[in-house]
Amino acid sequence: MNAIKSQFTQKQLIVLLSGLLFLFVSVYTSYSQTLSKPEGLNTWTPNFLPQVPGDNPYTATRTNFTITMRDGVIIDCLKWIPNATAPAGGWPTVIMVHGYGDSKETLSEFCRQQAEYGYYTMTYSVRGQGLSGGLSNLISRTEAMDFKEIVDFLRNDTANGVGRDKILVMGGSQGGAVPLMAASMGGLNVKAIINSVAPPNFASSWIENGCVKMTLLWTIEYNQDTARYNGQVNRMSDWIYAENKQYWDSLAYWLPRDRDFTNILSNNNIPLLVEASWQDKFFNADGWLQNIHLVNSPMSSYMGAVQGHGGEQSLTEDQWHMDWFNNFFFQNLWGMQTNIFSQAKYQYASTTSPVVGQYWSFSHDSSQALLKSVSQNTRLYFNNNGKLKTTANNGGWLPDVDLFTNDIRNNYTIQQAVYDEFKGTNFTNNFKIDKNNYETGALTQDMEMTGTPSIKMDYIATAKPFVQFNFQVYEVFPNGSARFVTRLNYQDRNNSYGFLPERKQVTFRGQGHSHIFKAGSKIRIVLTNLDRTTEETPFFGTNPFVLPAMKKGVTIMMLTNNFYIDMPVKPSGGDNTPSTMFMEDNTPTVENTNPTKFELNQNFPNPFNPNTVISYSIAKAEKVELRVYDMLGKEVQILVNDVKNPGSYNVVFNAANLSSGVYFYRLTAGSFTDIKKMTLVK
Repeated sequence: MNAIKSQFTQKQLIVLLSGLLFLFVSVYTSYSQTLSKPEGLNTWTPNFLPQVPGDNPYTATRTNFTITMRDGVIIDCLKWIPNATAPAGGWPTVIMVHGYGDSKETLSEFCRQQAEYGYYTMTYSVRGQGLSGGLSNLISRTEAMDFKEIVDFLRNDTANGVGRDKILVMGGSQGGAVPLMAASMGGLNVKAIINSVAPPNFASSWIENGCVKMTLLWTIEYNQDTARYNGQVNRMSDWIYAENKQYWDSLAYWLPRDRDFTNILSNNNIPLLVEASWQDKFFNADGWLQNIHLVNSPMSSYMGAVQGHGGEQSLTEDQWHMDWFNNFFFQNLWGMQTNIFSQAKYQYASTTSPVVGQYWSFSHDSSQALLKSVSQNTRLYFNNNGKLKTTANNGGWLPDVDLFTNDIRNNYTIQQAVYDEFKGTNFTNNFKIDKNNYETGALTQDMEMTGTPSIKMDYIATAKPFVQFNFQVYEVFPNGSARFVTRLNYQDRNNSYGFLPERKQVTFRGQGHSHIFKAGSKIRIVLTNLDRTTEETPFFGTNPFVLPAMKKGVTIMMLTNNFYIDMPVKPSGGDNTPSTMFMEDNTPTVENTNPTKFELNQNFPNPFNPNTVISYSIAKAEKVELRVYDMLGKEVQILVNDVKNPGSYNVVFNAANLSSGVYFYRLTAGSFTDIKKMTLVK
């Protein structure tokens, strides 16, 4: 084995690092104009296949051919075959499947290089793409049935040296999903499958938690030179742009249908290699974290630095990856004994500091247990003054609150924002970005977060019917700089608001990730109405990760014991008690501009039932009283009676025990007094 590995050349490593475009960069149309996508969209870097033992490079011949599918659709194919006599049983055979919007030409050169090292290689243009006929059904059972027919056709090409009993399939994104879907449907005659960046719930991942990813919109708006869609897929961008619950329900129903294959994954009996990127901008790695236990065939997996769908690069992980990848070939195509299935089943690498160039470093690890079960939740509560603590905010029955605003003007639409690429005067005049920051104290030790964080929220929102919350997780270094780690997104698609606003509590999961926060750093959670980060600009440009909700409104965030984030923290062997992991920090963690005057604001919402928020500002430290009176001047509730430092404050007034009518609230701070009126409607 070592002698074989020593035959790998520098050329092979260069091919590994430079990669190939499994998914092609192209354009989409909106308002009948062509908009450009960021450079490098949809790239995935495959490994160079190991050289056949004992053989020198061959020359190879390319042959173009077509295969007619069951419904008459003609699939455009090519194959490269070594110019030599095939060994007994045929050449080791590799089928390469391209990513969405590409064609057979994307992989032709890669197939040639592999054929020259003693492989029969083949690739094709998926239906509705390249020069193949038919219409794309966007990575579905239709394309999986095509693949099964292509494999059956290829197995009969023994006269040209195909190794019918030693066929391996590899691909990323569409190229990874289609073969594994076909295998899960049953009747796929191949020896092994490599699935990259394509979880079994990939379609649902595009619209998880009610949000629509930018990458879905890009994918379904390719021009006809790149992809030709059937009627259903053609409608999907219209459903997104409609910003209408009825159309959203259509998207949510039809997109996963015959595309997700979680429910049949256990049917696969073919040896499988799975790789996923924590930083995938298309599909959430959580899809594998939650479902990988359904794989019953021999399997090895890796999650971490995979250069697919926006994932970051690591030279050390690339080297490990190449050996892992090659062992899968040695074991499954050549029958050589390796540790591919005896080593820990779940290999992974955590992002961590230092940041080198534009990338995190990666720290390799492995687990015999499922990665979703190696961690224990550390609960951090959202507190007032921008604090993130291991203890809940002590607000009693009258909680502290934060306000979160989605200020959309002039009936600005999501289609206009997409056309504006979320930048420029038209965008900034009509979409106002809002952010709330929450921050822990400094970590007393390194903390490995491995798994999928989740958030529980407690809120009242005035926008209808859509309200969106984008939570971004950052590591804040001791020097004060910060870098994005991961995110959690949720869009309430059924919010109603009128005289009877609904207080809601909801729990949702974020993106699967592994990251090591260093001792001395802090964790910052940013709540924003536009989920884009500086670190992702090379991939997204000025576009966000998910499309924002374009409904104007204000959300009252209840800072209670029902508003927190659960971070999956892997035990380190030391003291992992949450209260000991963070240094207590009693200073504000967000920049607050001290008010220059005393001010009492109009309550919001107004009219209300039964909760409303009263906001006020204090210019200097004073004894503050905030009292509520009825129409007869009778005091009904004291909201504040304490000394307050300079700042802006929000207080919830709960009138559940009061009758409908007009009430007054009065603020007294030193010599300042102001009174305002509000209306309770039950």
